Amino acid sequence: MMPLTTTPSSRYYAPISSNGGPILPHQFITELKEGTAVHQFFCLLQVEKRNTKAGKPFLALVLGDRTGSINAKVWEDVLEKCPGPFAQGQDVGIKGQVASYQGEPQVNVQFIDTVDSLRARGKPLPDYDPELLHAATPHDRGELWQELWGLAESIEPPIQLLVLRLLAKYQEEIMAGPAARKYHHPYLGGLLEHTWSVARHARQSLEVYADLNSDLVLAGAILHDLGKIKELANPQAPERTAPGQLLGHIVLGWEMVREEARALDFPDPDLLLQLEHIVLSHHGALEFGSPVVPKTREALLVYFLDDLDAKMKMMAQHLQGDTGEGEFTGYLRVLQRELYKGRENPANGSAPVKTEPENSEN
Repeated sequence: MMPLTTTPSSRYYAPISSNGGPILPHQFITELKEGTAVHQFFCLLQVEKRNTKAGKPFLALVLGDRTGSINAKVWEDVLEKCPGPFAQGQDVGIKGQVASYQGEPQVNVQFIDTVDSLRARGKPLPDYDPELLHAATPHDRGELWQELWGLAESIEPPIQLLVLRLLAKYQEEIMAGPAARKYHHPYLGGLLEHTWSVARHARQSLEVYADLNSDLVLAGAILHDLGKIKELANPQAPERTAPGQLLGHIVLGWEMVREEARALDFPDPDLLLQLEHIVLSHHGALEFGSPVVPKTREALLVYFLDDLDAKMKMMAQHLQGDTGEGEFTGYLRVLQRELYKGRENPANGSAPVKTEPENSEN
């Protein structure tokens, strides 16, 4: 599961059909546990047709709401009754039960249909609320954008104009898009949130490493993931584009920076070369997708700040989504470890009661 850092109330009711059994409240994905019955709406984040070892067809789904995502299976018997078609990005009504597969929660689907199909057949959907189904940054995107723009304005010419032109050109896409499909900031506004965070880290780090070229560091922090807007389509249910599959966001971002610099007749080829190097090397290693490793201190700093922000978000998402007992979470595959929740973490049910002074302002 890939939850956000907030857990909203689950007091929402979402009837799917007039004869589909008792109506249950919308339960957010972060609250789902093994054995939980679900009868509600989700967004289809991924849809894949597969076959069992016996050759029987089934659907492997990833369902989402505004708190995260969960895997689901539609087995052959259900698929015969609910053939679809189903496509990524659709909102669907689901009836099923949460099970566990390889230590991860999974919904075994007993009924599925799209919201559009249900409406076409005259089914009442009075409590269908798409706002519950699409994850988004918990921050005010307008405020994030203003701060990011201010950081870009603090850069000196000639890089300043290049960065501002790219931000202005792609403002809508940056503000809407996710930073990734799954692992970190995988929600509406996630790319803006991640870029803003890395740029803020960069500004603070420059107070420690004051001899670095601050313009290169800030520009690299702001532009390092620009190619994500061409790598990923459909922000509500991200999927890779053909250029995203064949080239990847690193190369796409490098092309975008180079093309804009050429249009501006950028006056300092060596400075541009170093900025391009930051974009190309920001994954840090060839095996992680960068065609070259960081070979300047500015590039090394941006790589570490990007990696830090991504991994901190992965850990926060995993901690928020873990509902198991004990002091440690389940295994986080992408980071290859369990995470320590602590004895006072409310998630493990052992939090002591806190008392606060009457006049506390915290």
